[in-house]
Amino acid sequence: MGNQNGNGPAALRFSRALLAHRTAVICAFAIATVAAALCVPRVAVNYSMTDYLPQDTPSTRALDQMEETFGAGVPNVRLYARGIDLAAADGLADALSRTEGVDEVMWLGTQVDVKEPLEVADASAVQAWKTDDGFLFQLVVDERDGQDNVARVRAAARDAGADPALSGSLVSTVAMQQSASSEVRLILAAAVAIVVAILLVTSHSWFEPVVFLIPIGVAIVLNMGSNIFMGEISFVSQICGAVLQLAVSMDYAIVFLHRFRSMQRTFDDPVEAMAHCMQRSFTIELSSASVTFFGFLALTVMRFGIGVNLGIVLAKGIVFSFLSVIFLMPCLILLCLPVLDRFEHPYLVPSLDGFARGIQRVAAPVALAIALIAIPCYLGEGRTDFLYGPGDAVPADSEAGREDASVREAFGAAETWVVMVPEGRWAQEQALVRDLEAIDGIDGATSYVTVAGAAMPVEVVPADQLDQVISGGWSRIVLTTDVEGEGDEAFALVERVRDAAAARYGDDYLLAGNAVSIYDLRDTVHQDSAPVKFFTVASIGIVLAIMFRSLSIPVLILAAIEVSIWINLAVPYFAGSSLSYIGYLVIDSVQTGAAVDYAIVLAREYFDRRRHEGPADASRDAVACAGVPIATSASILVLAGLMIRLISTNGIISQLGTLIFRGALISGVMMFLFLPYLFRLFDGLVRRTSWHLAVWRPEDGAGRSPAGEAPDCG
Repeated sequence: MGNQNGNGPAALRFSRALLAHRTAVICAFAIATVAAALCVPRVAVNYSMTDYLPQDTPSTRALDQMEETFGAGVPNVRLYARGIDLAAADGLADALSRTEGVDEVMWLGTQVDVKEPLEVADASAVQAWKTDDGFLFQLVVDERDGQDNVARVRAAARDAGADPALSGSLVSTVAMQQSASSEVRLILAAAVAIVVAILLVTSHSWFEPVVFLIPIGVAIVLNMGSNIFMGEISFVSQICGAVLQLAVSMDYAIVFLHRFRSMQRTFDDPVEAMAHCMQRSFTIELSSASVTFFGFLALTVMRFGIGVNLGIVLAKGIVFSFLSVIFLMPCLILLCLPVLDRFEHPYLVPSLDGFARGIQRVAAPVALAIALIAIPCYLGEGRTDFLYGPGDAVPADSEAGREDASVREAFGAAETWVVMVPEGRWAQEQALVRDLEAIDGIDGATSYVTVAGAAMPVEVVPADQLDQVISGGWSRIVLTTDVEGEGDEAFALVERVRDAAAARYGDDYLLAGNAVSIYDLRDTVHQDSAPVKFFTVASIGIVLAIMFRSLSIPVLILAAIEVSIWINLAVPYFAGSSLSYIGYLVIDSVQTGAAVDYAIVLAREYFDRRRHEGPADASRDAVACAGVPIATSASILVLAGLMIRLISTNGIISQLGTLIFRGALISGVMMFLFLPYLFRLFDGLVRRTSWHLAVWRPEDGAGRSPAGEAPDCG
């Protein structure tokens, strides 16, 4: 085993040159990591889902026009001021109008003349805004500094002597924001602990987890810090990005170190062994990273901005993980080699040959069973009931959840929508108001014609009332609905309101509201589904075809991956539960990215052995040798998903954790039970549709591992 120091290929010469300056490489990564770490707290996080709607959706255009014309959007905070009388409520309304961050205040005093006895006012209007315990205020609060602005609203209510209970989309957003930062740290800490525990069992040295975690940790920090160039990231990217990057890219480090240990048996000089390891790993790691990269990058073809944001963050994370493993990790291994050797321990994982033989015996019936359930799962996945809004993002037992329940109990589940129509067509507007008030689900409508009357000249209407309903050539009709969020009832009401407005004004109207935005979000993501799936499958298929120089191998790999995704996403349908679209969006990419890595590891083992073994022996030995890295990587993702599920109080993120751990478990099982059998079953097709694929044939002789002998996985 001599030391081979010839010039060699360009890649080998580059590897030697890099290793010769390994201290400088480590310092460069350290400096970049510190700089990135300083940027992380400066990355803005957006917790609003509707902000990521395309600018050309009707609800987005309506909101933009409303903010431009009236200086305010749709009410996003409901304040129930308990324990105050009418005089105090009038004073609170005045205080709220002067509160920083509050753009608009609607309450009983904007609907009726509170200087007159309430007994002579419209009873339904009074009932909609007042209870025996207090008064309701509908507020438009600036979301750009939402946390502080909500705190100011709460403080103003308390200064007026009220016991405040707040609800609304912004309140939910603030609650998510307050819990997210602590939960991110806790989830990441739990994930690291899980990784360390698993790696201690599957490693050859007690110090190996450190060598694994440092380059991946550096990659995570570099990715999080580089998010500053994106302006802001979504709350999904913030909460899940680091954990998913850790779980998905850890196998790069595992495979690299395994290959280095193998090279040490060939080369006496560790530097030379590492140089050859880098040379051989580059193409393999690049191919694997490219597949995952394009899987995540597929999200960027979406019109829904959260998908674009998440796709960029995850794809960028794969790039940083690849660079860290290929360039930083070799230098760290050589630096820490004495420590690695000092803390070396017996390999704790038993041989998987017996497991592989058992798998082979049941492969045919299991593969048949999987094939039989594939179609029902595909159909079930397509019929899953999706939720597109925040849903149960805020838990019911939290302070925000209890206050929301208090507001609902007093005033029901309600939202405020706004219809904007051209100013001055008073008879037309009056007819539309009558149409809208006749729709089930509309509790009331306030506009110029209800405040002043169609015959009242604009010039004699008090300015403070006029500004509420007319501005910039638009007249505003404020609707109080008895629906909230999303669902068939809310979406049907959106359609009825739009139909009523179109019947009177054609296309010359705008409609805005929370449920309206979610309705448009649903339509947007429906349009996104087909191009995202096509881009994902096409890009991964092309990379796999180039990697294996085959037309059939990518098809078999993608078939196994897609079936595993169908099974995972069909579970909610068969369980009779709903699935957040955010969860679907993330898991489709993450499960594809993770499963394709498992498939590549297995396929390389299989076709390496297929050169000198028959299909049955090659599949058995591939499972025996690929089992540990696949099981290690899959178990990390399974337990990371479980930690997300258990720790996150955000209903969307918690559900995502469930999808991740279930998807990783299913994908791992598919790699052991289904994909090897596909390779065996379609061995002839693979040979005919692959280029330069050397395989053993019976006429070649030998080609069978001795019975009972474990394969060489070195």
